[in-house]
Order: sequence, then structure tokens, then C-alpha cells
Amino acid sequence: MEKRNDEIDLLDLFLGTINIFRANFWLFTSLFLLGTALGLANYFNAKKVFENRMVISSSILTKTYSRILADKINRYRSEGNVNALVRDLNMSPDDVKAIGQIKIEDLNEADVSKETDRFIVIAETYDQRILNDLQKGLVNYFENNEFTKIRVEQNKSYLKQTLAKMDEEIKDMEEFKVRIFKGDFFQRSNGNIMFDPTVVNTKILELTKEKINLQNAFTLANSVQVIEGFTPFEKPSKPRLLVSIAIGAFAGLFFVALIIAFKFLRKILRMADAAKQTP
Repeated sequence: MEKRNDEIDLLDLFLGTINIFRANFWLFTSLFLLGTALGLANYFNAKKVFENRMVISSSILTKTYSRILADKINRYRSEGNVNALVRDLNMSPDDVKAIGQIKIEDLNEADVSKETDRFIVIAETYDQRILNDLQKGLVNYFENNEFTKIRVEQNKSYLKQTLAKMDEEIKDMEEFKVRIFKGDFFQRSNGNIMFDPTVVNTKILELTKEKINLQNAFTLANSVQVIEGFTPFEKPSKPRLLVSIAIGAFAGLFFVALIIAFKFLRKILRMADAAKQTP
């Protein structure tokens, strides 16, 4: 019996919903279409936001410190501090106004706990023509804070000293090699030393390889290297057409629900007044 009553209640609810929809069909239709049209209008009139990515590498600048620097730029942007942005990014006032939020993300999302030397800089822009200047500005901004400048100079000084010492070692080994081939080394030792001359060539080769690696490290001694720069896209990341239409349509239906609720409330109040007036 209870199951039967529940079925009747559900049927009554369904029929009541259908009756409400039929009674307010044109209201539903008009506000639904109006909301959809407003969603379309918002999409075409809203400022287009492009999300561009740059992959950078740094043996000095950590991901955490890069986020601190990016938060500083975002703070200036939210405050409308154009002068600070112009100073730090070395861009024109009109160009910095086309910059949205700057975010730092991990290149490898599998393990976000480690401080890797490569990460992604995500820049939201309103005009992709500024991408080249923005890329140069951000790299210059990351490189020219006091922490990174000191570390870069320390790194370069260490590499210079190591290269100079390695040049001396290679020079000494080359002179030693010449003495071996001339026979001076064996004459001074009166032939009492067992020595394989090929060991010298091997050592010179190893030192030369180490020198080349150090020279490459010195070339890349700057704090930030761009692995992949900002790439312009044809379609913006925000707003999205389907999302705008859906929001507009749901907004229209929401107002329909408010109107129906208001009409229902008025009906209840009228019935209550009529009941009071009935003797």
C-alpha cells in the first residue's frame, strides 16, 4: 500500500511539473533563448584571453623562487601598478596592460615535490603581439634579481678558475709527452722506470673532454635558458563558447524559476486572504 502511495505521489509530482511547464511554456522559451543570446553576446564581446607557455631551464633559479617572482608580477598587475611592471619587464605601458596572470608549473606533473631545473612559465595575454617582448622581459626579470646575479657570478668565477687550472694541466701533460717522445724522460731516469707512453695520451684526452664540458657549462652559465619560447595560438583559452552559452541558458532558466516561485507565492497569499474573508 505504501509503495502504491509513493507511485501516486511521484506521478502527481511529474504531472504537476508538466502542467507548470505547459502553463509557462512561452516564459520558459523566451527566457531560455534570451539567456542563450546573452551568453553568445558575452562570448563575442568579452576580452579574449590567450594562455601561452614557455619552458625554461635554470640550474640556479628554483621553481619555488620563480613562483615568488611571478607572484610579485601578479601583485603589481592586480594593483594596476603599471610603472612597476614597465620597470621590471622593460616593456611599454600599453604592452604590460595586455598581460594577465603569470603562473609557474612543473614540467613533470608526475612528481611535483622535487625542485627540478626545468619548469613551465604560463602567461595569460590579451594580445599575442607582445609575446616576444614578454618572453625577453620575463627572462631578464628572472635573471636580474640579486640572488640569481650573485649566484651566476660565483658560478662563472668558479668555472674560469677551473678552466685556467685545467689549461695548465693539459699544457704540462703536452710538455711531458714531448719529453717522452724525445727520450729526455727515459735518459734522466737511466731506463730504470717502466712506463707506458699511451697513458699520457689517454690523460690528455680525458682532460680535453673535461675542458670542453666546462666550456659548455660556462657558455650556459646564465641563470635562465629558454628551452621553448612562447607560441601564439589562434583560439583563446577564455572565454569558451559552449561554457558561455550554457551559463546564459541556465541563467535564463534560473530567472524562470524565480518568476514561477514568485507567482506561486502570490497565489498562496491570495488564497490565505480569501480564506480569512470567508465567514
